[in-house]
Amino acid sequence: MKYGYSIKDGSSKLFAPALLASALCLALPATALAQAEPAAPAPLKIADQRSIDLRLGAQPGRVGRAGTAPVEIRTADASFIKVHFDRFSLPAGVSLEVASPDGREVYRYSAQQLGPHTVAADLGQDGKTSFSAMSISGPVAVLRLVGTAREPWRTDHGVKVSRYLEGYPEDMLPDLQNEGLLGGDVGGKSICGTNNKQHAASYSSSDTQAFNGSRPVARAVMSGGSLCTAWRVSSSNRMFTNNHCISSAAGVAGAEFWFNYQRSTCTGTVTAPVTKVAGDQMLKTDVTLDYTLFTVKNFSTISSFGFLGLDPRAAVANEGIFIAGHPGGRVKELSVADTQNSGGKCRVDAPSVTGNAPNSDVGYYCDTEGGSSGSPVIARSSSKVIALHHFGGCFNSGAKISLIWPQVSTHFGGVIP
Repeated sequence: MKYGYSIKDGSSKLFAPALLASALCLALPATALAQAEPAAPAPLKIADQRSIDLRLGAQPGRVGRAGTAPVEIRTADASFIKVHFDRFSLPAGVSLEVASPDGREVYRYSAQQLGPHTVAADLGQDGKTSFSAMSISGPVAVLRLVGTAREPWRTDHGVKVSRYLEGYPEDMLPDLQNEGLLGGDVGGKSICGTNNKQHAASYSSSDTQAFNGSRPVARAVMSGGSLCTAWRVSSSNRMFTNNHCISSAAGVAGAEFWFNYQRSTCTGTVTAPVTKVAGDQMLKTDVTLDYTLFTVKNFSTISSFGFLGLDPRAAVANEGIFIAGHPGGRVKELSVADTQNSGGKCRVDAPSVTGNAPNSDVGYYCDTEGGSSGSPVIARSSSKVIALHHFGGCFNSGAKISLIWPQVSTHFGGVIP
């Protein structure tokens, strides 16, 4: 895979997003930063659309076993491949498998039942004859027709693929982020002084509260290759992210969410087994408080990751917090330590600051980056979410759950999760 960029000179041929703000900034007094105008955020970009001309089918009039050889979409170093179907029409009894070479990921689609999939309105997909398969992790996706046709193949039968989404190499994401080549989330990016974030697994035994609080957090991958963070809220099928990440029903339907996308150990390089689900319905969204509440398909498959409750009260100055998310589009990380204050731990540095409206946010120096947008800001005292992270600039902030809750309470039966 040839991206056409140079890490040394920062040039880009295949993608040219606006440069990110500097990752490092000087610590300023909270009283000064609280009055700063927040930058307008945008999602990080971690994948590009690629063109391809791929068709699968059989001779019209043929019946019996599909019997076609598997077709591969192979790249040198993609982190994932997400196949878009421009046309999908198969005879009864025949299915299309989209799988990883080792068979760990297998998704099956037929005329009678479509397996897990997303629908990208921006690509003109209707969810029936055109849709997108769930992503396959790694540089190879294998497409194979299986089964026995119970009716003759017609001229309109077949599968056509003209594009797919190709994830940037995982090991290059930090360099791309530092070089400003991932674009997007300027407003949600802020590392103050030393980068204190750590892999979630680093806290599996030393800070079980933070580690357990990170389990309901997912990597949100949108249809165009942009990325944010999302998380489960309550025991029912409910999830939160930012409005600036997903703002419409079409945006929800076009996104997929990766649970357990994290390192198996603190120092290891192997990722834990990932569970992916597609977005389903948008329930509520708001620009000012920058939230979107939505549901996902195949909810039962993510029940084991637990959920986060809500803490809809006023934050208290200096109370402990931590943040779980996918900064820089990377595997899950936790912001627990904070060297910007004497206590050395993340805390509420200003209970009420300006976000998209006066006094709409909670302020903190806890480190975030592009991709952290939508992350839960979790109160130590309750292990529940007190703010929804969305703004940065060294002094970060999240929209107050105390303001979000009245707008979404009916979707929880009026009972605070």
